[in-house]
Amino acid sequence: MNQLIEQLQTKLFTGRLNLEARDGSAWTLYFRLGRLIWQAGGYNANERWRRYLSQYCSNLDVTQLERLVSPQENYREYCILAKLREQKLIEQQQLVNLITSLIAEVLFDIMQYIEAKRNGDNPAGQLSHTIVVGEVPGFLLTVIPTEEVLKQATQAWQEWRDAGLASYSPNLFPVIQQLELLQGQASSKQIISLVDGTKTLRGLGQKSGRDVLALTRFLMPLVKAGAIAFSPTPNLRKVGIIQETGNPSSAVNNSNSSLKREEETVILAPDFKKVAPPATSKEIVSSSSAVNNSNSSLKREEDTVIQVALPAASKAIIDVSRPLVACVDDSPTICRSLEEILTHQGYRFVGIQESLTAVLKLIKSKPDFIFLDLLMPKVNGYEICSQIRKTPSLKDVPVVILTGKDGIVDRMRAKLVGATDFLGKPVEQDKVLNVLHKYLTV
Repeated sequence: MNQLIEQLQTKLFTGRLNLEARDGSAWTLYFRLGRLIWQAGGYNANERWRRYLSQYCSNLDVTQLERLVSPQENYREYCILAKLREQKLIEQQQLVNLITSLIAEVLFDIMQYIEAKRNGDNPAGQLSHTIVVGEVPGFLLTVIPTEEVLKQATQAWQEWRDAGLASYSPNLFPVIQQLELLQGQASSKQIISLVDGTKTLRGLGQKSGRDVLALTRFLMPLVKAGAIAFSPTPNLRKVGIIQETGNPSSAVNNSNSSLKREEETVILAPDFKKVAPPATSKEIVSSSSAVNNSNSSLKREEDTVIQVALPAASKAIIDVSRPLVACVDDSPTICRSLEEILTHQGYRFVGIQESLTAVLKLIKSKPDFIFLDLLMPKVNGYEICSQIRKTPSLKDVPVVILTGKDGIVDRMRAKLVGATDFLGKPVEQDKVLNVLHKYLTV
């Protein structure tokens, strides 16, 4: 796929590239003079569009925005963005970032589909392509650097795969599979509130202010234990909230809130084959902890219920009362290191690796504390810090510079743009926590 896109770029192609599979999956990429300008199709396309529109136009009503253009209009979403730009409701850089994010997500999904089919050795599932010359929107909003968006999508896919998630699509909808497995956990209410079956993993990531990779890694122990499953479609469930007393009998399990049977909720890999829900843990259980309500549709042994110990990091994701710490660094390693340190201490965490969109994402997530890398491509830490201090909602947030350089000139320049303090790399737990305690009132 990358090679095909590069060929179209070399030939200064204008038109659309259709990618289709026999199972019905289809994506479209639009080019002008070899540069990507738009996308369409794929999984949950409407959800993808509304998610990014709400992210980059958070102060506007999405429903109202969609009334700007008739549903019958060709390239309707593209036309909506044109209207927003015309009315100065979106800045040009925001527009570029929005379109780039949409295209990168589509490219990620195509990469995952291709690799899943290749690994499954299923020629029937391979993508075929058609090229249609000249079919593009009649006006141009922006062109996207093809190499950059391909690199962004490839990096995101590699990180997803390296985390052991290649067989799980971020377009799946997490649903509560076995309510009693969440029983006795301090964060059970928050988990049930978050995982309501109406949002994809990507949507949940946006809702919780978390990177989708970090959120999915958190959920996987619950998936493997059978507490949560993934559905290919939205699956709203009215489940009872477990009382904080921890008393198993306090779970609400009437017929109006029962979960669907096991066979109706499946783990779905990108090759769209149903696979059995994961085996539950074989940890020792207590007969006194069983929920014995005859109206419950959950299958379980008469006198036992499996209890799952959630990781300590779970509270950091779910408990919205805890401080949110952001890390702006193009290094996935640094972001993961900080995430591990902070979530185990009960902090919420958001990692931002794209410097161009950093300030927008910070405005959206509203962190209480920011770690900021000094040396990044496209936009460096000095520029981002200066923008933070000019943003009313962020101007008072502590900003600690992360750097391997610790010269007097760097310190003076960082102070001039409003940095609060410095922290040397590599990051160490004691130093990270010390600087947090110094500037952040918990």
